[in-house]
Amino acid sequence: FRFAGIIMGLSLYHHNVINIHFTKSFYKHILGIPSDYTDVQSIDPGYANSLQWLLDNDISEFEQDLGLTFSEDQVVLGENRVVELKQGGASIAVTEQNKAEYVELVTEYKMTSGIRPQINSFLEGFNTIIPASLVAIFSENELELLMCGIPHIDPEDWQMNTCYQNYDPTDQVIGWFWEVVREFPPENRALLLQFTTGSSKVPLGGFAGLQGSGEIVPFTISKMHDVTKLPTASTCFNLLKLPSYKSKETLHTMLKVAIKYGAEGFDFV
Repeated sequence: FRFAGIIMGLSLYHHNVINIHFTKSFYKHILGIPSDYTDVQSIDPGYANSLQWLLDNDISEFEQDLGLTFSEDQVVLGENRVVELKQGGASIAVTEQNKAEYVELVTEYKMTSGIRPQINSFLEGFNTIIPASLVAIFSENELELLMCGIPHIDPEDWQMNTCYQNYDPTDQVIGWFWEVVREFPPENRALLLQFTTGSSKVPLGGFAGLQGSGEIVPFTISKMHDVTKLPTASTCFNLLKLPSYKSKETLHTMLKVAIKYGAEGFDFV
């Protein structure tokens, strides 16, 4: 892991882009940004959806059926071990009152503490070449573009493989949207793709092969009626929620603000 960190650091130092895209949590580790439960989506979409369900629903009636405690089973060299997420966690049941703490702790374990030795080894190598202070100014999305380069994104392919919810492909605002995408410079297209799918990577087969939640999920534009709001996205569903703006200029401005300042996390539906 230290050697991999050195190679990554040297690539960044010499401005050589890497044709490999990592998870958002990986870039957060490099930047020292704490992970949260939404980052689990890029590792295990099914488990992330389970955590989301746990937060969204009242589990008072299901606590015994769920049988969750503040512990995780771990297999080390073929041996099963129980890792407590907090002191005495194996005997503390997850309830409606403490479920938020459980989600926070289990996320921290799966995304950070459970792989802390590997993270530290990688960062030791990476920071030998690139001091942490030099990359601290970037967000995880900006670091991905810096390390992996700006991809070639074909607007025609993107449009051909897009679905619509409560919009028609011939609607004026949809026409404006694709005009804006075509007018965007490559870096803004990459930011838009990051904002709506969680990654700037285009699948090898083009947008027809776009993945989400472990399966093919087409890029979708869904209608929002409140034109005072910025566009939002649900990255696990490759879903852009686009208000029906009254002019192309407004759409252009609101979309640029959203992809620049709204890509720090994502919304679940």
